[in-house]
Formats: sequence, C-alpha cells, structure tokens
Amino acid sequence: MASVNLTGQFNPPTYRDGRIDVYAYLVVTESDVVLIDTGVGEGNPYIERTFEPRRTPIAEELARFGLEITDVNLIVNSHLHFDHCGNNRLFPNAEIFVQSSELSIGRTPRYTVAEWFDYEGARLNAVSGDMEICDGVKLLPTPGHTPGHQSVLVETVGGDLLVAAQAAYTADEYQRGGDPVEQAHEGLEDQYVQSIAQLKALAVDAVYFSHDDRAVTRQATGACVRTHE
Repeated sequence: MASVNLTGQFNPPTYRDGRIDVYAYLVVTESDVVLIDTGVGEGNPYIERTFEPRRTPIAEELARFGLEITDVNLIVNSHLHFDHCGNNRLFPNAEIFVQSSELSIGRTPRYTVAEWFDYEGARLNAVSGDMEICDGVKLLPTPGHTPGHQSVLVETVGGDLLVAAQAAYTADEYQRGGDPVEQAHEGLEDQYVQSIAQLKALAVDAVYFSHDDRAVTRQATGACVRTHE
C-alpha cells in the first residue's frame, strides 16, 4: 500500500534503517468488508519531508477485488502510528476499532498525526481486550510495539489466519520470539515478548505482518513464504 524511508530516523538504526513497505489487509466475509490498517495519509509536511512516503491508491487496490471505498464497513487500526491510520477518513461508511489504551496515547502530543484518526465524524470504537467485530474476525490485544497494539484473528473454512500486524516487525523476528530492544515501546519490552508468545501459541495456519511480505505458515514447520505480489 505504501513505503516510507526510515533512514537516519532511529538510534540504533540496525535493520530498520532504510525504506520499508507498509501493508494493509482486506478481509471479506459474507456480510462485512474489513480493512486492517489504512496506510499513510496525505497533507502533513513533516511526514512528507521526513519519511518521503510512496503510496499506492487505496481505491485502486480495492478495485482489484471488485470493491469500492464505500464497501468497507469495518476498519481495524492495529495501532495509531502514522503509517497505519493515515487514510481512515477516506471510508465514510466504516466503523473504526482501536484499543482504548492506544486511543489514549494516540491523543497525546507527538505520538502520531492525531487528525488522521481523530476527526469530526470518525466512528471510533474504543475496545478493551478481545472482541469479535463480525463473524469470524476477532481482535486480540498484543501490547508491546505500542501500549494498545492489537492483532486480528480470522477464522476461515480453510483454517485460522492471523494478522499479527506489528506485534513483530518481520516474519523472522516472530519466529525467534521477538527483538524487544529494537521494536518495543519504552517500558513494554516484556509485554512485547509475551504478546508474540501468546500469538504463537494459537498455532494458526498462517501469520501476516505490517512490514514484511512473507507469512509464517504451519507447513514446512513454520517456514516463511512470500505472499505479496
């Protein structure tokens, strides 16, 4: 959906130093169209200058599946960093689900671009803990990367899928149990590792991530397979 340039933005930079992709996920049920994260918004000079985002229009991506903006009726923000909630306002028919702890920190100064999620008419639902938002789609709190990060469990006829989002940064990191010094919000290092352990205990058929186009699958003993075109 987008990419952003992180070069020089973090200390230590390690493997986050460079341009990274930002992925959103679409879940279509018999009655609902769910979008997990909405990418990088527009119109913020600091974001444009600092992160140099490159965007793929959401409408074009939805059209690949025969859908329009107005078909999306449920949005899940895994967390409220600018690259995950930036286009919420494009979806007038959508209810938006965010963990209450994430909503609270999202409204504090310098955490994110608040107007990208906290705007007039936003249909925000503050969630506390697990919640099934429609048949077969369940929110799971996974604090660590942020205080209110959440992942999404999707039940399908072919097996259970998990959008871990940024509970882990990459498929490799997920498999080794996390790199909390690199990826956790300050003071949440233990929770970061615990969240990954809880997700791995679900033993789902495939796990997907916000910044890695590989999934961790149960076949071949949890091998990483590339899923993005």
